[in-house]
Amino acid sequence: MTTDWQSIPNACDHLKWYENKGKLKLNFFLSIVAIGMLLNGYDGSLISGLQASDAWQADLGYPNGVKLGLLNACGSFSGVAVGPIITWIDDNLGRRWGIRFYGVTILAGSIIGCIAGVSGANGYALFCVGRVIIGFGLTSFLMTSLVVVQEISHPRSRSTVAHSWNSWYILGLFIEGWVVFGCVGYLTSSWSWRIPYIIQVVFALYILIAVQFVPETPRWLFAHGKEEEAFDFMVEYHGNGNREDPLVLFEFEEMKAAILKEKEAKGEKWSTILKNRSNLHRLGLACLMPCLFNMSGASILYTYYTIVFDQVGITNPTTQTGIAAGLNGFTWICQIAAVYTGRFVGRRKIVLWTWPFLLLCLVGLCASGGVYANTGETNTHAGIATVSLVWIFQGFFNFACPVIYSYASEIQTFSMRSKGMLVWNTVYQLQGAYVSWVDAIALEAIGYKYYIVYMPLVIIEFVLVYFFMVETKGYTLEEIALAFDGGSKISLAQSDILPSVEHAQRTASQEEERSRDVDYKSAAAERK
Repeated sequence: MTTDWQSIPNACDHLKWYENKGKLKLNFFLSIVAIGMLLNGYDGSLISGLQASDAWQADLGYPNGVKLGLLNACGSFSGVAVGPIITWIDDNLGRRWGIRFYGVTILAGSIIGCIAGVSGANGYALFCVGRVIIGFGLTSFLMTSLVVVQEISHPRSRSTVAHSWNSWYILGLFIEGWVVFGCVGYLTSSWSWRIPYIIQVVFALYILIAVQFVPETPRWLFAHGKEEEAFDFMVEYHGNGNREDPLVLFEFEEMKAAILKEKEAKGEKWSTILKNRSNLHRLGLACLMPCLFNMSGASILYTYYTIVFDQVGITNPTTQTGIAAGLNGFTWICQIAAVYTGRFVGRRKIVLWTWPFLLLCLVGLCASGGVYANTGETNTHAGIATVSLVWIFQGFFNFACPVIYSYASEIQTFSMRSKGMLVWNTVYQLQGAYVSWVDAIALEAIGYKYYIVYMPLVIIEFVLVYFFMVETKGYTLEEIALAFDGGSKISLAQSDILPSVEHAQRTASQEEERSRDVDYKSAAAERK
């Protein structure tokens, strides 16, 4: 690194958390994004939980195989379609609009979905339409919130905040798990699935109202000619109102240098992005991160855990939803542990440490499923082993999730961040659609043998991470460019930034001394 930015003084160094009003306001803004991610998690596994409801199955015509896969995948298809539009909105109209759009689509999609099963209506078709509308919003939120979290967070806590982003998704899973457990396990009417579904409306209304209070990110403001507003944002929320805060001055100058040099190089244009080897590296890693999430076998356990348990003799809906609810609590603890670990261990190491365990768990799941299928379906030990391996797999997988989700946005330069997230989203949604559709068909056709398909993919992913993933721990958002460019393109040289900060500090100190001298002389004159 070229600058020891972590040693630069800041308001948060000497203020207690409740005294730093600027950071408290900033945390409120971030909490709105967190609630959105919680809602994303709640919705993300809702269909999986509702599959255990006999009333839901009846209202939708007992979808299975291709129809069940399409129902889960249709939201991803709409997500691919809306991605370019969200990129344009984020770049030109501001980051907040993507979150507003998310709230509106969750409202509309949830209401349409709840109509499914009404007498005379095609329940399956209505539910799919609702999922398509929600898919538009989920994509909008994913692309926008990942950028917002990186761009507005305080530099001292940016990494921690970004890594904890996905833990809110798991908290949403946890809430969904227990809501479904209570409703599906103890209600028999259509309200057993409608109550969990309509709860989303409450979260969506809060997001729609609260997002109005969130300011634009300082980097977007500066890039659109609103330099003073960008500086005011950093002063209020990163420096607790002190316009001479050393870290704020450093952060602003660093941001200014990076964005101006990117503008000079026309770094926002696709033609420029695709000619630069470092940018291609960034886009390649933006493609790799969704592969780690979607193509490692986790999709089976997230979306079709009821089928996984059915295939080893665990068929009671209350038992299935109870296991899932407990698992969600466990994985949330794993993600919080990963956030803390990320303060001391690099991103690349965390992924490399966890991936071999995923391979071992897939081997174990294949073995336990095979034992149950080949022993007359009476082996209860196979069921116990499967549940244990699902927990172990999800524990290690979720330990890596904070890195997997935050890394793609973190490594992009400002000018290409929205476009980089477009690439990330396109791969993420296409793969999500594929695994959601194909997993259901494959599990029905070949059962436990399907785990074998993911084993070589996990090995390939490990090799790609080992050779191509760049470590970014300890860098500011702008300095991450140095890890890819070696300082050749937007070098944030110490001689360019720190002296200007030190000069501002010296000027401020001299002005304070002169002010004190004037006050002293005035007071002395008055006494005379």
